[in-house]
Amino acid sequence: MDISLYFTPEEIDALGEIGNICMGNSATALNMMLGRKVTITTPSVGVYEAGEILSSYDTSFLAINVEFTDGLFGKNLLLLKDYDAALITDLLMGGDGNIEKANVVLTEIHMSAIGELMNQMMGSAATAMSNMMGNGVAISPPTVFRTEADENVSKYLDGTTPVVQVSFDMEIEGLLKSKLLQVMSIEMAREEIRTLMHMGEAGAKSKPEAYRQETGKTQSMKTAASDSPARESAARREASLAGKATAEERQQVRSVKSATYESFDPPIQAASSQDVSSSNFDLINDIPLQVMVELGRTRKNLGDVLNFGIGSIIVLDKQAGELVDVIVNGKRIAKGEVVVVDENYGVRITELVRG
Repeated sequence: MDISLYFTPEEIDALGEIGNICMGNSATALNMMLGRKVTITTPSVGVYEAGEILSSYDTSFLAINVEFTDGLFGKNLLLLKDYDAALITDLLMGGDGNIEKANVVLTEIHMSAIGELMNQMMGSAATAMSNMMGNGVAISPPTVFRTEADENVSKYLDGTTPVVQVSFDMEIEGLLKSKLLQVMSIEMAREEIRTLMHMGEAGAKSKPEAYRQETGKTQSMKTAASDSPARESAARREASLAGKATAEERQQVRSVKSATYESFDPPIQAASSQDVSSSNFDLINDIPLQVMVELGRTRKNLGDVLNFGIGSIIVLDKQAGELVDVIVNGKRIAKGEVVVVDENYGVRITELVRG
């Protein structure tokens, strides 16, 4: 469809810029979670009938529905190919991202992982939009759906058609080059544009308006001062009186003395390093710390985890009777042996870990 029937060239550029900034921040969040370089760039904006969005692809997609609930209002639909979703979730769960395109399987765990991933990505995008538009933007938790090839996506957008599609090039270094699609209603796109352009116009008008007000005051003063000789004479008398008042005020100012304050510092006494150290620790003694005891670890692939059930046994990397680790705020500080105290488990510390 001809996009110029709905948007001006400036509005199309604004949509592309909004998408570029939001997806740039989303790529940064994805990069941190996957531990690989991720780029999402080159937005391409178009208007299509909702039933045409997936018609040019021969694969199924995951549809991630994200609703803006504050600052902006409306639904955004993100479309991610099944293969891309499987690869990303494999990386997210510690895999190497080597997925067979002919054998892509997405379970509820994959769907949940993608939902959380998109929540983080769109949260970063909402923050970017808040900074860009100057007001708070909030989103609801994403919902994830499976789509079929050629499916009409209007049902995820309350039956809206035509829709705006923003297509992005998405690349995960060494693994993936694909497309990420963002779909929204015409009205949602216009609201984004209105909000962005309104903030720009408000900023541009603030200085000229202040200038006009100040200029009007100055002109009014000049006109009043030059209206008549009588007013000029009155103005001179007022200026003379004001000069006298100002001289008296200056005299009062000269008679003001600097304020002096009683020192509240305690008498300086020689303190030992032990006293200082004890005083410093007293300041932080009430800070709560999280203490955990790690019995052991192991590493399993996703297939093993999916096969867990009641009665399954997980073998850890520690032998029976071996000391367990005591961890405080994520840092291992000691080792100890497991004991039972009044029907509760406990740990008797036998070794402190230095450094």
